[in-house]
Amino acid sequence: MPQKNRPFGPGVCVIPRRNITRLSEEILHPCEADPDLWFSGKGEDAEAAKEACGFCPARVECAELGENEDFGIWGGMTPDEIRRARRFRVILLEEMNNSRIREMCAAGVSISAMSRELGIPRKTLTDRIRKILNLAA
Repeated sequence: MPQKNRPFGPGVCVIPRRNITRLSEEILHPCEADPDLWFSGKGEDAEAAKEACGFCPARVECAELGENEDFGIWGGMTPDEIRRARRFRVILLEEMNNSRIREMCAAGVSISAMSRELGIPRKTLTDRIRKILNLAA
C-alpha cells in the first residue's frame, strides 16, 4: 500500500516516496534513521547530517523545502547555505544571459529577435544592453 506524505515536523521526512529506492529495508531517507541529528543545532551533528545527505535520493527536493526554513539541515545544507546557493544561481544565470546578449549584439541580431529568443521583454532587453555596453540612456 503506498504511503502518503506524513505531517511536517522535525524528524519527519516530507519528500514523496514514489520512485525512491530504499536505502535499507526500514529506512528510505537518512534523516529517518536519527531525525534529531538534522535538527540538533550542534556543529558536529550538522556535519554528520550533511555527510549522510550526500547519498539521499531526495536531496534536491529536500533542499527546496528548506529554502524558507530557519533551522535544521535540508538536502545537506543549512538554510543559510541554501539561500547563498540560490543567490549564486541567480547571478550565474544573469551572467549567462549577459554573455549571450553580448554575442548576439556582436553578431548583429536585432533586438526583436533577441527578445524572442531569450524571452526578455524588448524594453528590459534594451535597458540591459545599454548597461552591458555602458551606453548612455
